[in-house]
Amino acid sequence: MRYKSWVRVARCQLLVSCLFLMVLAVGCCHLTVITSLGSHFTVFTEASPADNTFGDQHYIMVLYGSFVCGLLILTLLLSTIAVLRESQNLMATAFIGFGFLFCTLMAGLTWTQECQSQVEASILDVYDDLYEQVLRGHSGEAQEHLLKAHNIFQCCGKTWEQEWISTPHITCNRTVEDKDCVSVISDVLHLHWHWARTLLLSSLGLTVYGMVLSSFLFFSLQRGNIWGRRGNYSLNGGLLSPPDATADTPLIQLMPFQSAQ
Repeated sequence: MRYKSWVRVARCQLLVSCLFLMVLAVGCCHLTVITSLGSHFTVFTEASPADNTFGDQHYIMVLYGSFVCGLLILTLLLSTIAVLRESQNLMATAFIGFGFLFCTLMAGLTWTQECQSQVEASILDVYDDLYEQVLRGHSGEAQEHLLKAHNIFQCCGKTWEQEWISTPHITCNRTVEDKDCVSVISDVLHLHWHWARTLLLSSLGLTVYGMVLSSFLFFSLQRGNIWGRRGNYSLNGGLLSPPDATADTPLIQLMPFQSAQ
């Protein structure tokens, strides 16, 4: 009886974990959409030169985020169906999904830890290139991208040795504050990385917990009397009859004897 209570608690906890995984999946999808279509990134992907690696890095981030979202949704669906249907095969598949998700999240955390400075440097290189082109008097597309970046980040120009660079060729909107764009861009990227790491670490914790619960429930399913054995009925007891029963004995009189057995 005590073991059945543990199984019941594990089932409820796995369902609650799947609910939190669904919330994290929504958060990862939202962050992926911001990374893919957000103006803070598209303004630099559009202006990125061919020799800059930010375009490839941006594509990898969007692809990885989409893959994590799909894997989160698939794993939580498998786990939920496995618990509701009490299927040992589905529970084994859910455990494999949790393991694969664990490896994917660990790879993403390692990549964000090692390549954060590279992505930030690539974005700032794109901004510096646009800024220098406009300073040299190359108006046109470069100036349009630079003005767009200033409007998005609400900044204007950059500083050098604590002095504002003279920018006679750069026009900023009057509503834009005179903030250093380099520091503003860095702050926005740090905030973005913070939310990405928070979602990955939260998903990783729930993934490890889901692996433990799914493995426990998988082995408990091997004990046939633990989960109630829904749909499994035995008719062997129906062949037994009281010693004094005859062919003319009504069936209703045999039922108490069968239940007593």
